[in-house]
Amino acid sequence: APGNVKLRPEILLNSQKLVAEKRGLSHNPLDLVFHGGSGSDKSQITESLDYGVFKMNIDTDTQFAFAKPVGDYVRA
Repeated sequence: APGNVKLRPEILLNSQKLVAEKRGLSHNPLDLVFHGGSGSDKSQITESLDYGVFKMNIDTDTQFAFAKPVGDYVRA
């Protein structure tokens, strides 16, 4: 359910730093996918983008965004 995600962007930052240091790579060497974006705080999402997240899954939010108008129409 939305809101059950406890996003911790510092894990992404620390992972990027560790891989860059251990492998002698540049800043943010990993392309990261953010699973469980639904219900996450906007500031934490923005922070995560700074740490190499290039794809975010927000399926639950998308389902709710479409389901409400459809439900409203059916009930009308």
